[in-house]
Amino acid sequence: MKKILIYLTFVWVLFSPLLSSGQRINVLRPGEKLTYGAYYNWHFIWIRSGQIHLSLKTRNTQAGERWQISAEAHTFKSYDRLYKIRDTIETTVKPYTLEPEYYLQSFNHGNEHSFYEYRVPPPGKYIYSDVRRFKKPAFKDTLKVVPGIRDMLAMAYEFRSHDYSKLKIGQKVPFTMLVDNEVHSIFYRYLGKETITTRDKVAFSCHKFSILLLQGDFFPGGEYLKVWIEDGPHHLPVMVETKILVGSVKAILESAEINGSPVKFEF
Repeated sequence: MKKILIYLTFVWVLFSPLLSSGQRINVLRPGEKLTYGAYYNWHFIWIRSGQIHLSLKTRNTQAGERWQISAEAHTFKSYDRLYKIRDTIETTVKPYTLEPEYYLQSFNHGNEHSFYEYRVPPPGKYIYSDVRRFKKPAFKDTLKVVPGIRDMLAMAYEFRSHDYSKLKIGQKVPFTMLVDNEVHSIFYRYLGKETITTRDKVAFSCHKFSILLLQGDFFPGGEYLKVWIEDGPHHLPVMVETKILVGSVKAILESAEINGSPVKFEF
């Protein structure tokens, strides 16, 4: 069970590794709030062990209006004894272009914790990072900004802003992402349209993608992560799934609202 919950932690960053060079469309709305359930699934067994919350809002700064995107993931108290998760990410970006200016990540997994802070001050040529990891020396670093680079949360919303109708089935699209104080060149693959039915028996028409995962302590390298994006005006991620040794772990959309009003889906 502990390994399952570790996997669930990284599924919540589900939307992270995505960016294309295709045409952009305006689907993002400040005031949006999304809630996902984190599940372990094997045949008819479903274990709901946590939740993921995403939000997008505006804030005023000395440089003008900015978007603040936040993500929070936690296990339920009944699972905390097995493996407690309390994670938060916040990123401040320029509206619509989603160019990053500030990023804060705090992960707490059991007794382990990590902290990452990135600042991109004008003129936006360098990233100044502050990194603190469990049982490792803290350090500061300076990285050069490369075209199109995004932190993993800004990347999620960047991806939703692209026109999937321009993609061909099987097409691979590269992207550049800043993760763990390193710049990575990765890709996603478009798998076409598919209708999926959630655990609550709700059917969605979706665009399906596979994502190249970075090899590390929690996932093997390769295209193991699948994402289904609603084929509607908001391009909401409906479900994310990754296979594990036995069964799979999933994040499934439970609710969506904009400025307090529920989002109407096209089924």
